[in-house]
Amino acid sequence: MIIQARMTSTRLPGKVMLPLADAPLVQRVIERAKAIPGADVVCLAIPPGDQHAPLRSVAERLGAVVVEGPEDDVLARYVGALDAVNADVVVRVTSDCPFLDPGVSGAVLALLRTSGAGYARTAVDSGYPLGLDTEAVSADLLRLAARESADAYEREHVTPFIWRQPERFPMVMLDRNPDRRAWRLTVDTAADYELARQLYDALYPADASFGFDVVERYILDHPALLKINADVAHTPYVGWRPPHSTEG
Repeated sequence: MIIQARMTSTRLPGKVMLPLADAPLVQRVIERAKAIPGADVVCLAIPPGDQHAPLRSVAERLGAVVVEGPEDDVLARYVGALDAVNADVVVRVTSDCPFLDPGVSGAVLALLRTSGAGYARTAVDSGYPLGLDTEAVSADLLRLAARESADAYEREHVTPFIWRQPERFPMVMLDRNPDRRAWRLTVDTAADYELARQLYDALYPADASFGFDVVERYILDHPALLKINADVAHTPYVGWRPPHSTEG
């Protein structure tokens, strides 16, 4: 289980240290990652430098492994992390997703292991909201991507080399109904953070491990919440080519 994190995000610098229910956002992500069924080790992959030191402090306090690697070549950072923890499969999430659902992420990992594919993920164009995205990929396939890809976008976003070539790399996706893909439960902007803050303030005190089913019910009961970040555009998947196999 590898989580990428940095303090130098362009749209909202330092966002992963913003508080959610009295703890840093990155702590909430690590806590949820540690609960993913089948994920043996949680590793935080960060760039080197003093500005990223707060991330190391949080991760080590929670018992996560911390590995440093290039800030912009995130693919190389992942390979360094998987080598450091001797992983044969990598579950990938990002540190700006405090609504990560361990059950959903565990289902993606299980799908990879039962399907025989080298790559599995939550669906891109439908299903779970942005912010529950989870990818599972074999370590060998990730190393191959790092050896062969010279494209800056592919190296920054880790897996495009794989999902841009579905005919070469068989993959499966976990979908769900009803479709909530238009919802934003990730934190890229101040508006995203405000929605996350309000949801955590409402849900965390009653159940620290609340899942997406709880979030979904609460949002449906309070639909005005979705207006908070409705104007924030999703970042597109450049060169996305959907596979033939989708489950869920």
